[in-house]
Parts: sequence; C-alpha cells; structure tokens
Amino acid sequence: DISKVRDVSPEARAAEHWQTYVSRLEAQPGIIVAQQTARGGHFYISGLRDPQAADPQALLSGTGVDPARVHSQWQFYQSLDPKFVLKRLVASLTPPKSVRLMIIKDRIVVVGEAPAAWINRARVAAQQLSADGLTLEISELRELTPQELTHLREAIQAVDIFFDSGKAVPGPEQLPVLDKLANQLKELAKDARKAGVTAQFMLTGHSDTTGRETAKLSISAARAETVRALLKQRGVDPELLLVRAAGTFEPAETENSRTGSSANRRVSVTVNFH
Repeated sequence: DISKVRDVSPEARAAEHWQTYVSRLEAQPGIIVAQQTARGGHFYISGLRDPQAADPQALLSGTGVDPARVHSQWQFYQSLDPKFVLKRLVASLTPPKSVRLMIIKDRIVVVGEAPAAWINRARVAAQQLSADGLTLEISELRELTPQELTHLREAIQAVDIFFDSGKAVPGPEQLPVLDKLANQLKELAKDARKAGVTAQFMLTGHSDTTGRETAKLSISAARAETVRALLKQRGVDPELLLVRAAGTFEPAETENSRTGSSANRRVSVTVNFH
C-alpha cells in the first residue's frame, strides 16, 4: 500500500503549490475562477474579477508558484458582495460627513442627516440596487436643515444696496456695503459646499413709484444687473448670482412714509439652498 507515500518530484510540488494558489483565489470575494489548467510547466487561469477585489498577482506571494509561469486573464465584473457595493456607493454618492453607510446583516443601511438633494440621489441608488436583489435602507436618513448656515444667510438677507433716484449705479457710500456683502456671499458659498448643498443668491431690483411702470421695472432690472456685475468683480461666482426685477411690487416701506421712497430704491438679496 503506497497511498501514504507523497510524490515530492518538482512537477508534483509545482502542481500542489498551484492548487494552493487556486484555492486562495476561490476564497476571495469578488473573484470567480472560471477555468484553470497546467501545461508544460506553465499555469493558465481565467475568470471574473471585481476592481475592488484583491490583486491576483499579489496573492501569489508565499504560494511557491513562479509568477513568470502564470498566465492570467480576468474579465471585469461588479460583485454583489456588500463590501464592494458599499465601496462603490461611497465613491459614487460621496456622502457628506453627517452620513454613515454601514453593512448590517448583508444590508447596507444609511444613517445620519443629509440635504434633500443627496437623499434623492440615495433613493435612486436604492431603487437600482433593489433590481439586483440588494437592499439599501435610507429610512433612518433625516433631511439636513443647514442650521450652521442660517445665521450668515439671515445676515446677508438683511443687506440692501441703495440707489439715488433715477440711478442704476449705487453711490460711492455703498461700496463698503458691497465689499462686505461679497465676502459674506463667498463665505456662505464655501460653507454650503462643505455641508453638501449649493447656495444661490437672488438679486432683486426695486424702485420707487416715480415715473411710468415700464420705466420702473427697467431701472429695477438695471440695478440688479449692476449689483451682479459689482459682486462678480469682487470674486463672487457669477453662476451663483441670479437677478430679477420687482419694480414697485415688493416695497420695503410705503411711499407715504418719510423714508419710503429712498428705501425702495434698492437691491435686496435672497439666499436659497439646493
């Protein structure tokens, strides 16, 4: 009975080492071995590999297999292993710091607070994953109200740029106000990006009741455009600046008050988050 005798020839040892390597590959999540064979002292292997999976070449280390004799062919595929799905979700959704994605019993659960726009993206991703039989749970996700941005938004919305009667360009006394406003807008835009939202600024031109209605709308639009240009000169991203003309329809004060007329010759700012 020679069943207990082990073949220690170089060929047998090489085949043994090869099978050790194949077994190591088959145990790896994200790697599917389709075919493997040995011919003429060389080894051939092919299959599927998720980009997030371990490097097959690195797995050769310590097996005793000569890397020069290994010929591999791996096709791209996306594994449904939750660990890999989680990595892809983090890369594609780029969750804000207030959000965590966790694997709980083969489910991916999202917890924390996020802006409405990000929650909508996560909802779409959950629908796509459900088609593959996976679960992305967002029921624990709460909509984030950017409280840290509220104070600066209120300060900005309290600012008005005033104009002399019939003028579409603010006087020199308004330049310090514009300087401060530009700095506030840039700060809020940066803070909003950190919070995962986009801030947009609506510049609304106003006029007093002097003159015809068409002229009042025209000058209120010109005032808003002028302020937009001045803020752009001060480094505010023009893509974030929207303009509209209100004419006399949104007065700050009634015209029969002592300051009503001058208070209504202005440009106001409204902040919106998306």
